[in-house]
Amino acid sequence: MLPRRADLFSPIATTSRSPLYECDLNLHKSNSTYFSDLDIARTHLVCHLIKKSLSIRRKNKKPLYVALAGVSALFRREIKPFEKYEVVTRLLCWDTKWVFVVSHFVALRKGPDGKRKIFATCISKYVFKQGRITVPPEEVLRESGLLPERPAGAKELTPAVSGTASPRDDELVDISGKAIAAAEAVGGSDGDTLMKDLDSSLTRKGEGDEYWTWERIEAERKRGCEVAKYMIGLDPLDNELRDGTEEGLVHIGSWY
Repeated sequence: MLPRRADLFSPIATTSRSPLYECDLNLHKSNSTYFSDLDIARTHLVCHLIKKSLSIRRKNKKPLYVALAGVSALFRREIKPFEKYEVVTRLLCWDTKWVFVVSHFVALRKGPDGKRKIFATCISKYVFKQGRITVPPEEVLRESGLLPERPAGAKELTPAVSGTASPRDDELVDISGKAIAAAEAVGGSDGDTLMKDLDSSLTRKGEGDEYWTWERIEAERKRGCEVAKYMIGLDPLDNELRDGTEEGLVHIGSWY
């Protein structure tokens, strides 16, 4: 069954267990093994969302492939030996080049507060390639039937997430056709304010695909971009490589 627009931001959950051979000397799931779980979860999600585009391009002998460009992980709590958990993965956002996917390692059962314990939270960056050509995510998502046509007069996407600026338009058009000012979000309470503004201005109309209009999808994409930009902010780490010959540094030498 092909996904619909209503499935664009929906999560996919995969269940797993921490076997003893994936545990380290501290007797919990080794940090390195989280990434193999992410491979499975992300592949399941992305292949499901864009399978129509993959099929179309393969038939046209212009196969599309998805390349992983980076992963950032935050470890919150340990996963004990043989403990069951779920990896909940969904599409976060995209810009003119990158697609961002967020995954949560969570406990199966809810706690007394009604929430599930989060073991780790990860964000992954993908790019769509056709040979050496980068295919814009919007093109692939629309080809897969997940995006409506861009309304006449709507602003084109800019590579804001991939640069230093965050994606903020002066105005965001709601489903009633009225212009509303988009709140600036830089995380924390400002991020909560943005969510409340979007909830109040994008009044719910219809169900399923009718609910996910272009304006609502664009609002959710921008909200996700406010999170993804912090991963992009790590790109300057390449400049921190040192070979030990810099003035004032002590060269420790090789471990092997």
